[in-house]
Amino acid sequence: MPETRRRLTAAEGVQAACILYDLNTEQAAILRMAEGCGFPPDLLQGAAARRLCDEWRAFVHAAVTAALMQHAPTGVVLAYLRQTHSLLSGDPAEAASRPQPATLRADELNAFVDGPFSAYMPLLAQGKPQACPALFCRRAGLELSPEAGGLAVQARLAAVMALLISTFNDRLEAYAIQSDEA
Repeated sequence: MPETRRRLTAAEGVQAACILYDLNTEQAAILRMAEGCGFPPDLLQGAAARRLCDEWRAFVHAAVTAALMQHAPTGVVLAYLRQTHSLLSGDPAEAASRPQPATLRADELNAFVDGPFSAYMPLLAQGKPQACPALFCRRAGLELSPEAGGLAVQARLAAVMALLISTFNDRLEAYAIQSDEA
């Protein structure tokens, strides 16, 4: 008996993608993941931790986008990409502690899109996700010398990234996301 996929409107498809992004980009969870992968403690605090979290968010945003490209109409992908500003405007868990809502300047948004996001997107769109862990480590400032256990760190990170990519594809494949015209 063939499986029936739940139908989602275009707006619901965008919302589902945004939820996938939000669930995987909370700062505390990112830092726990990095610690579990064996990242050095100096990368898990201060400005280095912020860079690491920003880099992770770029990877997640690209991975969600790539999954949408496979499982949703182009209009839904574009609508999700139009949400980039609001997705990057802050970690929902941290928003309550901020005196005012975070704002993202246009130059910061452009730097994100032209920098880390555009570094991951071609790899994921071309079916080369295995190159993402090395790119992430390089961009996050993690030295990967074999003597310092760098290969084990990268292997753990590769497993986490592969799990996320697979999860995003599985989740979005479960839906029949409609275009706005449907």
